[in-house]
Amino acid sequence: MPRQNRRRADEPRSGNGPGLAAQRSESWRGEEYTVRSVTAARGEKSYRCPGCDQIVQGSVPHVVAWPTYDSEASDRRHWHTTCWTARDRRAPGIQRSRSAPRF
Repeated sequence: MPRQNRRRADEPRSGNGPGLAAQRSESWRGEEYTVRSVTAARGEKSYRCPGCDQIVQGSVPHVVAWPTYDSEASDRRHWHTTCWTARDRRAPGIQRSRSAPRF
């Protein structure tokens, strides 16, 4: 019998499209967060990581997290993957408000 290289139609696919991993839910400081991994292929812009206050280049794999209650994800933040993993031990020396200049 020949080998089948194609997925069967009934097999589930992982992720939400090219470059996106499936969303997951994580708890932090008493709140539930929706967390999504972003691959380098999906990133177009640069962001400021709230964990280290450094630039997250869009071309680097990173994590996007937002409170689960925020259904529109308007309060989402882009984190370095290591900063998100160590978020209980990391915080920038300077806290920026939402309306502060990003760069």
